[in-house]
Amino acid sequence: MSTSTTHYPVHPAAIRWLHWTTLLLLLAAFALVLLRDIVEERAARTLLLQAHRLAGLSVASLALARLAVRQRATLAPTDAGMSTPQKLAASALHALLYVLLLSIPLLGWALSSARGQAVALPLGVNLPALLAKDLDLADSLEQLHSIAAWSLAALAGLHAAAAIWHHRVRRDGVLVAMLPRLNGRN
Repeated sequence: MSTSTTHYPVHPAAIRWLHWTTLLLLLAAFALVLLRDIVEERAARTLLLQAHRLAGLSVASLALARLAVRQRATLAPTDAGMSTPQKLAASALHALLYVLLLSIPLLGWALSSARGQAVALPLGVNLPALLAKDLDLADSLEQLHSIAAWSLAALAGLHAAAAIWHHRVRRDGVLVAMLPRLNGRN
């Protein structure tokens, strides 16, 4: 809890919950696929890949929900005092994050389809194949999926660094809008 008496505006609870849940699912998706790379037992690898796919599809679903909520909710004003280039950079970063949050799971789904593998949801429901089996295309999609995923990790790191910079250097309410407990608020 901060000792500051300044109280900054806070984003709506739904926005905050979707943001942090998305982060947790992204971390899970990364951990699952990295763990899969070091596990040798086939059944465990299959289970880890399926969990990775489910986490990725959940991320895409949450990204769509976030976009829907953002259309209806009034977000806390967090760009006061920012220069026009800073505002443009923040908007561009957020746009890129959303593009990647939506496209990476779609690339993974397309990759699975090109490998001839079903993407199973809970309760035995399989998503339809996006593409016909094509192992050469699958190799290309795997590279694109990986590049996009590591790009997302880098941009998410930049996003986090910018939030910390706002909090520690600028001492404005950007991070508090997503973490109100930093300012003693729920």
